Amino acid sequence: MAGHFIRYEGVHKSFGDKAVLRGVDLAIGRGETVVVLGGSGTGKSVLIKHTIGLHSPDSGRVFVDDVEIQEFDEEQLIETRKKVGMLFQAGALFDSMTVEDNVAYALREHTDRSDEEIRDRVREVLGLVELEDVEDLMPASLSGGMRKRVALARAIALAPRAILYDEPTTGLDPITANAINRLIRNLQKRLGVTSIVVTHDIHSAFTVGDRIAFLYEGRILFDGTVEEARRTTEPRLKNFLEGGGYG
Repeated sequence: MAGHFIRYEGVHKSFGDKAVLRGVDLAIGRGETVVVLGGSGTGKSVLIKHTIGLHSPDSGRVFVDDVEIQEFDEEQLIETRKKVGMLFQAGALFDSMTVEDNVAYALREHTDRSDEEIRDRVREVLGLVELEDVEDLMPASLSGGMRKRVALARAIALAPRAILYDEPTTGLDPITANAINRLIRNLQKRLGVTSIVVTHDIHSAFTVGDRIAFLYEGRILFDGTVEEARRTTEPRLKNFLEGGGYG
């Protein structure tokens, strides 16, 4: 198990009387990109938010870097969140802050770097997401694709060992979505990070993933390589991949 950076063991989560996760078992290897695929509203985002303590399981266990975290309080979760960056679905940028201040936020909160060192790091991570000369812009002046890139730069500013992507291509046109997919793959190769990509976008899943985990009715119904997913005979996954939804 030492080869896994993130593990979910028997994770159950309900909201009121609605059971969302019904015993999820999934392990993500160090340096691996796993796509959690499934329809909208199936609990994909709920699952990955357990990784940084935004949700706690009703039962089951969550491990990050071989440390069990589901009982952690907010102070203890800080160290986990330094290890795991997250790109939220809508970007979640602070609209009242410039791009530089957004990207620098965690650096100022959690490091003792000087202002000059922080500015250098901001420029460095913006370069990694292929943005230049945007530090003084406000989020309102950015395109959807640029907002995603800035949010990703913020997620990697602390040099995390894992990145969570929540529907990274939602709301983007096909050309911009392809650019984001390429960026996710390039970052994984360049930084060697562990990645979980949550999506219902089949093209994105096959482009960025090393492995596909198909979430269906609160459980992982299929877990295998991209090629195994392409050849699957599992009827519900096969139907989903062919565009028929769950059927």
